[in-house]
Amino acid sequence: MTVGLLLTCQGAGFLFPAGGGASRSTPVRSSHGGVLSVQSAKKAVLLLGHGSPISEANEPLRQVADEIRRRGLYDLVEAAFLQFEEPDFQKGVDILAGRGATEIALMPFFLYTGAHVSKDLPRELDEAKGRYGRIRFRMTRNIGYDPRLVDIAVERIEEAAAPGEGVGDGRAAPADRHPIEAESFRIIEEEIDLAGFGPVEREVVKRVIHATADFDFRDILAFSPGAVKAGCAAFARGAPVITDVRMVEAGISRARLGGFGSRLFCFSSDADVVAAARRRGMTRTAASMRKAAGLLDGAVVVIGNAPTALVELIKMAAEGGPRPSLVVGLPVGFVGAAESKQALMDSGLEYITSAGRKGGTSAAVAAVNALLIECASPALNL
Repeated sequence: MTVGLLLTCQGAGFLFPAGGGASRSTPVRSSHGGVLSVQSAKKAVLLLGHGSPISEANEPLRQVADEIRRRGLYDLVEAAFLQFEEPDFQKGVDILAGRGATEIALMPFFLYTGAHVSKDLPRELDEAKGRYGRIRFRMTRNIGYDPRLVDIAVERIEEAAAPGEGVGDGRAAPADRHPIEAESFRIIEEEIDLAGFGPVEREVVKRVIHATADFDFRDILAFSPGAVKAGCAAFARGAPVITDVRMVEAGISRARLGGFGSRLFCFSSDADVVAAARRRGMTRTAASMRKAAGLLDGAVVVIGNAPTALVELIKMAAEGGPRPSLVVGLPVGFVGAAESKQALMDSGLEYITSAGRKGGTSAAVAAVNALLIECASPALNL
């Protein structure tokens, strides 16, 4: 890694950036009596958006910056705007330089290679280079065309076409279901008796069975007495939803979550979580619960894969740490799954879980999506 110098004249109180910056430093006395702080390089990212006079319209770029920052791949990440909003390009560079950036990747968050990308940004870049000669700047490509954008476009189109998605109360009435789905639910209702469950619990059980084709879930799914009420209250206030693995995160309906103002988080693949897991001798999913500590209090936690994540979550709560509003704990497997779910039922936390080894991503996702549908219904009476 490149080593730079941060020259600090302590007597006069001036700070002279000299191409360096990092979280660790070793002070060295100069021949003039000042202190030279030798620091490792800091890699920074500046996301560049158009900017809007409507403040809410600028939030998505900040959310992207937050997500990139959270992944721990770069030392510094900021968002800046070409017009209407602060910080602008140059102030964004100033912020990163002031925090010790030695290398700044400038990422134009634009679909099209228009005047901003082809003319304005190169001009701004030249100005920044003139002001910070010791910082290495590099401009990335703009977003442009990417096949993944097609997937997002199709997802948005399907959301608009799907009954109950993003409109009305968010609940798909039986009459609006796809014929195959409607027939599946008819078979489920015909073959099992759900009289022992409350109205919302019945819908959760049916959707889990529909997702897994496993009627055993009627007998093994378990709800704490306040689970439904706690979950709906959490969604109503826009509580975050934290998952153990990406597959669970991918399956939860963002359209339905968006109706409540909730956001999804999954930290298990983050670079800092991988490093922490290795350092602490724990699984990545367990370490991800530790990273999520600041979000967990009052959140909805969904675990569909890793018993170790559930055990860590319960341990944190037992030690006086954050307490989620609801834990959908459905890890699957032969090692630790049954024990972790029993621990959840004994923890005093509100839960939706299953007895024994069965569970998994499909079951956890189905349970959450069913709860989202029911919590959005104006007919809900808790």
